[in-house]
Amino acid sequence: MTAQNIIISKYGVPSEDYKSKYCEMWEISKDFSWTKDVLVYGKPWNKVYINKDFKKRLSVAFTNLEKAGLHKEIKTFDGCYVLRQVRGKNAISLHSWAMAIDFNSETEKLGQEYTNWSGQFIGIMKAAGIYWGGDWRRKDPMHFALYNG
Repeated sequence: MTAQNIIISKYGVPSEDYKSKYCEMWEISKDFSWTKDVLVYGKPWNKVYINKDFKKRLSVAFTNLEKAGLHKEIKTFDGCYVLRQVRGKNAISLHSWAMAIDFNSETEKLGQEYTNWSGQFIGIMKAAGIYWGGDWRRKDPMHFALYNG
C-alpha cells in the first residue's frame, strides 16, 4: 500500500473538511524563537500551516535540534502546505495534507545525490519519526515528511 493510500484511509483526501479536522496555523516562532532567523522569501519565519500529527513530531525534532545546536543548519523554510501532485508523478503530494516540509531548497535540490545536512541533523529528524527525502530513490534532500512517500 502506498503512503498516499495509507494517508487517505486515515485522514481522507485533501479537502476543506480534512483541513478543518487535522490542520492548524502554528505560530512556530512562539515555540521556537530561532525560527525568526530562518528566512521565508527573505523574511523571518513566524508561522506554518501544518497537519497536527506532523507538528507533534516536528516539535520533538526541533527541540532536540535546538539542544544539539543543530537548528542553525536550517537557513530557509520553503513550504509545507501546497495542494499539488508529486513533481513528475501521478500521485498526491504529501504537501497537500500539510505533512511535508522543505528546508534549504537552494542547497538541497530534488535529484541531488549529496546533502549538506549533517548526519546528526538527519539522525535527530529520523529519531522523531520524520522521514527524509534524501533516503528515497529519487533524492529530495530538502524534504522531510510524516510519511515515507
